[in-house]
Order: sequence, then structure tokens, then C-alpha cells
Amino acid sequence: MSGIRKITRHCGEYGVSSPFIQVSYFPHNSDKKVVSRQKKHEVTSPRQKALNNKRAKRFLEALIYTNFGAGDLRVDLTYKKNMPIDEKAAKREIQNYIKRINYRRKKLGLGNAKYIVVTEIGKKGKVHHHLIMDAKLDRNIVEDLWGKGYANTRRLQPDENTELTELIKYLTKDFKVENATANRRKWDSSLNLIKPWETINDDPRQMSKKRINLMKKLPKDCEQMKEFIEKDNPGYELMSVERSVDDESGVWSFFCRMRMIKKNNVDLSTELSTKENKPLGKPRCRNGDIRRNKKCKDKQKTSGGKKPKSRRKVTKPR
Repeated sequence: MSGIRKITRHCGEYGVSSPFIQVSYFPHNSDKKVVSRQKKHEVTSPRQKALNNKRAKRFLEALIYTNFGAGDLRVDLTYKKNMPIDEKAAKREIQNYIKRINYRRKKLGLGNAKYIVVTEIGKKGKVHHHLIMDAKLDRNIVEDLWGKGYANTRRLQPDENTELTELIKYLTKDFKVENATANRRKWDSSLNLIKPWETINDDPRQMSKKRINLMKKLPKDCEQMKEFIEKDNPGYELMSVERSVDDESGVWSFFCRMRMIKKNNVDLSTELSTKENKPLGKPRCRNGDIRRNKKCKDKQKTSGGKKPKSRRKVTKPR
């Protein structure tokens, strides 16, 4: 039986409502037999390379949102001397730099740094690195420990509307299929990062085939599209949506970036969970007024108490 599959990637600790999520919708056939992966004999097709490249970008985005935020450090590193001759040598240089940082942190009683580093090689062969790391070490020390050339350190300042999405697009601009190296990831990271986690739903209540067919025709930035997706993900607001159709198979998909709604600097998910467990505020009558005394007619319904005893006098038979 064919249907719609929804995969939600949570950018936070496992089992806890995450401040950011990635939601994907695509067709799913539950009757399709699972075929075990066969031994690879041919080179990966350009179509599959492009798909792998897109998945790598999205996972890196989720990894950054899971571990870093406002106040953490963005470090840009270039070379003035001893330019690495290839990518392998460049990665060796950045790993030595991380070792110097961790050695200094250890001297100060700090643990190993949490980081993600992207290494780029320009058209003229110039190498530079983009590093995102936690801010427990002073910025001046971080810059001084490089010692290979120019080092610029800035605080992460999420945009009001796009958060860190534009920065992540800049970091992944060199993630191109033609630049891909076989069996090699396009970034390096520390081992102490929190990994994003996923949930799968093969029956999203708000996403019927009729609604999906309508979403295929709607502009990506229209209010109706926003309303459909947010209704299926309560407590979150839509940041952006990507709609794609495979030219060969005709398979459609939606990829949505969403962030948790905050009300007075308090996560809405906390308020919703509290509301489900116990009523917020004072009990009210049916007309909306706050119940002030015991004469409220709706006391029994709102409080769930027992039926009050009748005050009628009981007389003994003569």
C-alpha cells in the first residue's frame, strides 16, 4: 500500500524537544520488498552523487544546529607560509592546530574542544579552513595558536529569520559533485558532538494525498503552504521549504526547516506539555469568567468533583 512517509530529524539531545527540526515528506510504498545492498561493481552514477551531496549538506546543517548556537566561535584560517600541497596535508595541519587548542584547554582545566571544520581548496590551489567551535577558550588564544597566517575569530550571531542557515550555505558552497573525493567526508569534527536523531511516521495525519497534490502547485513562500506544514508540526514555525521532483522517476519530495516557537523567551513545547498535564491559571466557568465562589453552576464540570448533596430537609414519617 502506497502512502506518505514523514521523517523528522531532531537537532538536539535524544528524546527532548529540539529547538530546530528538519522534516521530509515523500511517497512511500509499504508493500515494496526490502532488497539487501549488493556488492558495488560500478562507479556511482552522477544522479546518486548529487543525492549523496545533498544529504551530506543537510546532515552537516543538523549537526551544527544540534551543537552550536549564539556566542560560539567561527574561525577563518588562511596560510602565509608553508602552504599545504594537497587536501591530505591541509587536514593534517588543521588536526595539529586542534591538538594545540586542546593542550591549552587542558592546562586551563577545560575538556577537549567541540568543533566542525570545513577545508576548502580554491581554483588557484590556495587552502583555507572554516572552523566552528565552542567558546570556552579565549578568542585571542584561539587566533594566536594558529601561527600559519591570518586567523579571524567571530562570535556566532544567528539571524532573526534565517538563524544560521546562510552561514551553513557559505560553509557548504564548495560541496560540489565534481569536487567530491571517493569515500571521504567533506568535513571533519570532534568525537564529542551530540548526534541528531530521527523519527519516522508513515501516517502523518495532516498530510493526505489530496493536500500533498495541492502543495505541489503552491508557491513555496505562500501562507497556505506554511499553514499546512505548521499544522502537521505543532509548536514549530516554518523557516524554509525545498520542493524537488526527480526528472527520471518523477518522485516528489518536500524538505522543511523548522524552529521551535518561543513565547516570552519560553519554549512553547514546555507550555504545551504543562497544559496537557494540568490546567493553567484559575478554573473558569462556561462563560469564561473566573470562578470566584462555590455558587458557580459549572463547578462540578470544571473541577471534576462529586455531585453535591441536596440541602432539602428530610422529615420522618408520622
